Amino acid sequence: MRARHLLAEILAAWEREGAELDLEWPVSDHRAFAERVRIAVAKGTDPYHMDEVWAIAWEPEGGPFPSFEGTLSVRGDEGYERAVLELEGRYEPPLGAVGRAFDLVAGNKIAAATARRLLERLGAAIEHRYAEEERAKR
Repeated sequence: MRARHLLAEILAAWEREGAELDLEWPVSDHRAFAERVRIAVAKGTDPYHMDEVWAIAWEPEGGPFPSFEGTLSVRGDEGYERAVLELEGRYEPPLGAVGRAFDLVAGNKIAAATARRLLERLGAAIEHRYAEEERAKR
């Protein structure tokens, strides 16, 4: 599956060169608190040896933002015409009990939005590289 190879190329570059992601907490239509975090990636292992898995994590430097640790993989969809990115893991709300309370109100939304943003970024990069390869074939 080509998507698996393209994801591996992108994440290998992130592993070598580093990558950053913005965590955002919208407070109004025009304002948001934001924290840039460095994404750490490393080749992971699938205990079933069926997928290429990458360990992925980030830790904010400050602000009320969750840290995350998990795995990322890509699978073919049922028709093998498209690929599905899968992100699994857990995030840790900051600030102990206060952070857990904040998580109930907004932290879980920040974590979900950040995960979506990461998957959208990777999906767009995979699609872009694939389109470039197809153009080069013509």
